[in-house]
Amino acid sequence: MNIRKPTTIKSLALALTIPLILILFAADAECAQASQKSSDELLLEIMDLHSELVINETFLAQAKMLGAYLEAAQPQEEAKKIIIYKKVLDILFKVKDSTVKASPPTSEKGAKKEQKAFEGEKKGKSVFVPGATLLEIFKFKGHETSLEQVPGLPVIRTYWKRDLACSAAFVLPERLDEVGEVSAYAAKFSFYYEAKQPGKYGLTILHNENNVCMLKIGGVTVVEPPQERVRRSYGSHASVYQGVCNLEKGFHRVEFWLVSRSPTKDSLRWPSRSKDAEFQVKILTPDAFDAVPITKDMMLLKKE
Repeated sequence: MNIRKPTTIKSLALALTIPLILILFAADAECAQASQKSSDELLLEIMDLHSELVINETFLAQAKMLGAYLEAAQPQEEAKKIIIYKKVLDILFKVKDSTVKASPPTSEKGAKKEQKAFEGEKKGKSVFVPGATLLEIFKFKGHETSLEQVPGLPVIRTYWKRDLACSAAFVLPERLDEVGEVSAYAAKFSFYYEAKQPGKYGLTILHNENNVCMLKIGGVTVVEPPQERVRRSYGSHASVYQGVCNLEKGFHRVEFWLVSRSPTKDSLRWPSRSKDAEFQVKILTPDAFDAVPITKDMMLLKKE
């Protein structure tokens, strides 16, 4: 994440919208007892908490005040900036703690807020652990297979603890009954990828042409399908989707979508004949000579 302090503080001040309640700034003697962290490091923490609390009602009720504090700190000397930023962080942590202690949402509206909060998370104090991705499988109604009409709730939610590749008639053959035979479905793989250097990254999806694939990074579509309809044909034919994106150094949320149709139970007995869920995702980093498969150790989940 690149920090340009004047622009960042102004944008944060505008984003944080609430009535102004003045904080008593510490005296000059207190400024001498500055934290070991610099003002830039504290500002990064503020930005991370802001991204987590952006839909929190308590936070929104105090946003304008916090934005005013950040603007007031900008012309101050380093020691005083640290004192002000620490006070802002203290308020944000209290808001976050009150949210965690609150009872979980029981309404559909509350569940959607919780999902948005999860999807809006950015790199902060979280610990990222490798080896798995969140897999959600959605069942379409009728013959609809458009990615724009994915149902709101998955019929299956589990962890995919393998490389981002598959060669089968169905992603989870042992759970075919939960989706049903010959049913249109969308499988969504969600994880974080660490870009170890800034630059252009190339993504390649190799897949069976009977299905449709799409890949998003940070909510932006990087590799999109040329068509929205899943075709059904005899045999297995390879197809390729490709895309390029610019990534800053750091952690980025990735979503890989597979749209296909589940097989019959009988076809599972002959795995070599039906591989509609066949795919492999590769990535080309700025310093690499060739693209490599995205392996499970490259897929990260936040350890809560």
